[in-house]
Amino acid sequence: MAIRRLPETVTHRIAAGEVIERPASVVKELLENSLDAGASRVTVRIVQGGTLSIVVEDDGAGILPEELPLAVERFATSKLFDIDDLERITTLGFRGEALSSIASVSRFEVRSRPASKTEGAFIRVEGGQFIGSGTIETPKGTRVQVDDLFFNLPARRKFLKSSSAEQRRILKVVQEMAIVFPAVSFLFVADGKSVFRWEGGTRREILQAVLGESRLRETRYEKGPVIVEAWRGTARPGQRTEVLSFVNGRRVTEPTIRSALFALGPEIAGDWVILVDCPPADVDVNIHPAKAEVRFRNSGTVFEAVHGAAKAALAFGAELVLEKPQPSEGFSSEGGGLNLPWPRVAAPTEAEVGRLVEYPAGDFPGSAPKTAAVRFLGHVSEGFLVFSEGNDLVLVDPHAAHERILYDRLREAMKNRFPSQRLGMKTELSPSLAAGAEEHRFRLLELGFGFEQKHGLVPSLTAVPFFPGLESVSPEDLLRSTIAALDENPEQPLDIRLARRWASAACHGAMKLGDRVGSEEALALWHQLFETEGPRTCPHGRPTFLRLGGSAIKRHFGRKG
Repeated sequence: MAIRRLPETVTHRIAAGEVIERPASVVKELLENSLDAGASRVTVRIVQGGTLSIVVEDDGAGILPEELPLAVERFATSKLFDIDDLERITTLGFRGEALSSIASVSRFEVRSRPASKTEGAFIRVEGGQFIGSGTIETPKGTRVQVDDLFFNLPARRKFLKSSSAEQRRILKVVQEMAIVFPAVSFLFVADGKSVFRWEGGTRREILQAVLGESRLRETRYEKGPVIVEAWRGTARPGQRTEVLSFVNGRRVTEPTIRSALFALGPEIAGDWVILVDCPPADVDVNIHPAKAEVRFRNSGTVFEAVHGAAKAALAFGAELVLEKPQPSEGFSSEGGGLNLPWPRVAAPTEAEVGRLVEYPAGDFPGSAPKTAAVRFLGHVSEGFLVFSEGNDLVLVDPHAAHERILYDRLREAMKNRFPSQRLGMKTELSPSLAAGAEEHRFRLLELGFGFEQKHGLVPSLTAVPFFPGLESVSPEDLLRSTIAALDENPEQPLDIRLARRWASAACHGAMKLGDRVGSEEALALWHQLFETEGPRTCPHGRPTFLRLGGSAIKRHFGRKG
């Protein structure tokens, strides 16, 4: 086949596909332009998840009338002058592709007026083709309107999610910008309803508003020219560790930052916001058209700085202090058991109360004799339970074991209907949680959740599903876990996803690795674990126990037999 040049209309659409993936990409690029222009107030309005219309207005510096045509040309920008500037980028935007890319896949209009002008100007572009321009009365700043996104790329439209799902992505972008620029006011309106409003304030205040956290821990750490600001929120039941990372004000996904954080081990559970500030010459942001990736010149220094900041945040101590009431009747404190305000495992039977219990050997892999004597020996390391079973030594992770037990119980209970329990007090939802609830509203109602929303206000949670074992989970955490399950791989049955998430949420308020338990409770945990369908792992695939065979122990010490 002959090689030929592609038409300009085709090359523009190809370039736009690299920069503009979905409505949230448009909002991100336009917000970056607003913030680079020094805006103190930004408003984002969308219709139908941004597919029908997106409008971003700011009170920034504005664009001169004679420069508006240049603004929608590819590789035209006010932020770079020569190749050396690529080594010291201090703005969010710099490639000169955003407006051109957006205009090539939408019906596009820009209105702008600098403070030095009494009259503004506008330009209209449709599918990359110039439509018209002129003067117009408009406030100081810039207004960009994007209608019928991907109208000329129907294949791209097919890959978009529902309007509520796209709205949630846009909300996330707006909130992330507010985290980096807390002094700027942001308003996000979807289909005529105010979804998120921030009037400006401190970073702590915006993080409290976005994360729904009242208790946040902040640390700062310096390593050479690198300064890291780390914020840690409370570990949320049923949710993985979430990390928002920013480099010089830019939201990025960077493996060095995540590696430095996760190197601290499982105790990092919770929400983290990591803001890295380093010399522009030490970071390369010109890697990806969407500017979502960066490369550090000295990644080792960045690793140490992030690691140090996160370690300092963890050094404050446990995030959640659990009171340990006096033992109640029928449960002895001599073995170290705790009387907790939530169910851990069922009360031991009379046969389990003794320190020696007989079980058929077939129930436990690796057992040689017909009956294996199971004894609870105590705790080791950070709280692993130690048992002897016949000639074998078995270490059990109590948290993983308890999670497996709750998971199986929930799956069994879900075979029937989903009972609902009304809340004694309505729970007002945070904007991000409300957006997730709106996206899955009908499915959540089927699962037993109830909502109430008055005109113009954020919806409140009025009812939740009720299953034994979920008593310790707060309504917000139960809703958050359920939304996470609904967002997961739809090829997996919903009851499995729900049971895994709910069991994890319940276990955050129950037995933990560091807890000390008595013999009776430990043996009850053992018995219930090995009655489950998959005692070897927790619902997430982590091992629940480690078995050291008696013969292997003898071989290690050079003993025969």
